Amino acid sequence: MRRKGSFVFNFGLLFLFSSFLTACQLADARRGFVTFSKHTLDETMQGGYGVDTADIDGDGLRDIIALSTNPARFVWYKNPTWERFNITSVTERNIATAPHDIDSDGDVDLVLASEFALSRSTEGGVVHWFENPGNPLENQEWAMHLIDQIPTSHRVKWGDINGDGAMELVNLPIIGTGAAAPLYDVNLEFTAYAIPSNPAVEPWPKVLLDQNMQMAHGIRMVEWDADQRTDILTASFQGVQLFQLGVNGSMVTSRQIGVGLVGERPGIGSSEVDMGAMPGGERFVAAIEPWHGNEVVVYTAGDDSSETWDRQTIETEFVGGHALLVADLDNDGVDEIVAGHRSEPYNLFIYRYDDRNDEWDRIGLDVGGIGLAGLAIDDLNGDGFKDIVGIGTGTRNVVYYENSGK
Repeated sequence: MRRKGSFVFNFGLLFLFSSFLTACQLADARRGFVTFSKHTLDETMQGGYGVDTADIDGDGLRDIIALSTNPARFVWYKNPTWERFNITSVTERNIATAPHDIDSDGDVDLVLASEFALSRSTEGGVVHWFENPGNPLENQEWAMHLIDQIPTSHRVKWGDINGDGAMELVNLPIIGTGAAAPLYDVNLEFTAYAIPSNPAVEPWPKVLLDQNMQMAHGIRMVEWDADQRTDILTASFQGVQLFQLGVNGSMVTSRQIGVGLVGERPGIGSSEVDMGAMPGGERFVAAIEPWHGNEVVVYTAGDDSSETWDRQTIETEFVGGHALLVADLDNDGVDEIVAGHRSEPYNLFIYRYDDRNDEWDRIGLDVGGIGLAGLAIDDLNGDGFKDIVGIGTGTRNVVYYENSGK
């Protein structure tokens, strides 16, 4: 390991796993850190790409949502049996999902971006929301409602980005309309939507947040300055950027946090991003670089926090780095980095900062067992410790890593 160095707008087949397919204790790399048990929930998720968590059936337990691109599947797994239920069978090339109670009826609905193809940048990119039927254990074909269509829609997230007390949906396409390999040199349309009064039938009001990024692969909703607005970190060919609404009298402001990897396209910039806290509360930003890259890097503010942050590389051996999240896994007030790659040799690691020697220790969470495409982190068993969920593309699996808390 290397050393750490005012905008306002209004907007059936069921699989019952009474016992897990795989359950094993995963050892830690350093005494005193929590351990995890690996539970494989599904080994049939060919083309698996994204995961998230939400209480789908309203029983107070956080369930797992998973999707695959080709063949397209959109399913959820019921906590704690992890029985699988279908959400829809009519979409194609699913790429991203985001849970929220869209129609304010007390249950969790789901946004889905589908019809994705990187090589078809003038078509597809459909974004729908799927209405929770209220009996999702029985109804496995949820009603589908159109939100919008922007070619290559690739990441969808919820946040109160304008501070009005309501959640808005943001849609980040991966490339601009008409962009092509290897340069992808067309700017994309980064867009936000408000929920209309009748979201099933009314058009969703939208606003263009930015039109200056190219090849944007990662996004994270964060609380940067505690101003009641959700802020946005993005990872693109332009590196790591912070977007904020209604700041200093401007509708939307952007700020460069990290430059990303400097080189030749398409091996430049940043691919995944998240934010965390180090000992003493110092903020850091973690990223995978470049696009689908081999490096995990950490950005920290220098003496002048308004300037581009200092970049330290803590990992160089990823092959197709594709998912990264930050969370406090051992409840010590300091965040860890969870990251992995989807090409062989498959690996999923935890990076833990050690202030005794000013280094990031690498912990092997799943070595060789998951070709990681997507991650989610949540407390799934209600013990107060955060668990990890991963989905593998080449390995076709959905895996729950249960945090022991000890």
